[in-house]
Amino acid sequence: MMNKKILTVLAFALVLIVGACPAFAASSASSTQQVQVTVSPTIAIAATWANGGNNSTIDLGSLAADGLQTTYNGGVSGEQLYTYSNIPIDVYTRAASDLTSSTNTIALTNFLYKGGSTSTATAFTTSYAKMYSNWAKAPQGSSNEADIDLSLTVPFGTNPGSYATTVYFSAVSAGSTTAPTTP
Repeated sequence: MMNKKILTVLAFALVLIVGACPAFAASSASSTQQVQVTVSPTIAIAATWANGGNNSTIDLGSLAADGLQTTYNGGVSGEQLYTYSNIPIDVYTRAASDLTSSTNTIALTNFLYKGGSTSTATAFTTSYAKMYSNWAKAPQGSSNEADIDLSLTVPFGTNPGSYATTVYFSAVSAGSTTAPTTP
C-alpha cells in the first residue's frame, strides 16, 4: 500500500515537473520566422515638362498668330510621360477644353500630341483617347519613359493674350475594356 502511495506521489511530481517546463520554453541562440507579403497591382504614372517636376506646367512660350504649326519635341526639353506601374498599362489623354483667354479661344483641333502608340500627330479632344497600348511594366525600382511631342497652331487673327487649358493623362490595366472617366 505504501508503494502505491509513493508511486502516486512520484507520478504527481513528474506531471508537475513536465508541466512547468513546456517544450516551447527551450532556449536557443537563434530563431527563424517566415515573412509573407502580397503585392497588389499598382498603376502609377507621372508627366513632366522640360525636365520639371511631376505635373509641371507645359509652357509653350510666345507664338505669333501666323497659322503655322509649332512642334515641341518630347524628351528632357519637352513633354515626358513615366510609368512606375508593376503591371502593363494602357494610357489615355484628353484636354479640359479649348485653349482660352477670357472670351477668346484656340480650338483643340490646333493642339496635337504624338507619342506612345500614337505615331501620327493627333488633336486633343475633351474625351479620353488611348495614346499608349500595353505599355510594359516598369523595371523594379525604376520607371519607363515615353517622349510626347506636342504641336500648336495659332490661327491668323487670334487675339493677343495668354491662353490655357489642362491636359490629363490617365492609365488603366492593359487590355481593360473600360476607358478612364476621371479626372
